[in-house]
Amino acid sequence: MTLQWVVLGTTAFLALQRLPSAIRGENRGMFWAMATITLAVALSIPFFYLQVDSLLGGRNIANLLLRFSVFATFLILGVKVTSAFTAPRAQRLISGPVGFIVLGMVVAAVTVLFALSDVPESSTALRAYADQGTVAAYGDTARLYQMYVAACLAPALFLCALDSRRRRDIRISAGLMSLGMSSVVLHALLSLAAWNLPRGAWDRILPYSAVLVISIALAMMWNARRTEKKRPKSNLLAEAYGSR
Repeated sequence: MTLQWVVLGTTAFLALQRLPSAIRGENRGMFWAMATITLAVALSIPFFYLQVDSLLGGRNIANLLLRFSVFATFLILGVKVTSAFTAPRAQRLISGPVGFIVLGMVVAAVTVLFALSDVPESSTALRAYADQGTVAAYGDTARLYQMYVAACLAPALFLCALDSRRRRDIRISAGLMSLGMSSVVLHALLSLAAWNLPRGAWDRILPYSAVLVISIALAMMWNARRTEKKRPKSNLLAEAYGSR
């Protein structure tokens, strides 16, 4: 529980830090990425989940909102990060036809599985209904899209971290993000392997640690952009993070 609050505080702080720039029309995509991931983390905490779900009818629609928030986060991150680190192959896989087909199929499957599940009363993370096969399938299916995006990003970011031609802060942020994305893939694979079985501590530690590491990497990237503005001769990040 402490880790969840730490991650929520970090993502909320970073989202608020980006808000003034987003209002000015600068790099709004990264603000929305942090805003949606903050929403997803908040909805994983009972204090917020139960209140939000009660406003939505008390039938766990908030859990569906959490899943869609995660999908939006990974789509935005995939597009922005592949642009920032010049990873055209990963960019095609995420924002090209294949990527949107994967997203559409996962969204459709998650929606159908949720509709088939009997979840009449609010329960954070649907823990009260963990013994239902459709609920277990719903949770594991929802992880497929972020696993897909993370699997596309992790190798490209790792190669960027090894590229000695890039600035040190860029390489460190790429390495951290590659580590975070690898953790996302590992968590999804472990979840699929433990389908419909009791989860261990890894089920909480891996995803929240991944969010924390990715958030730190994003903060480093933003700082690198500010530094780049003071060095007009180098335009790598200026091009990748131009106002959008």
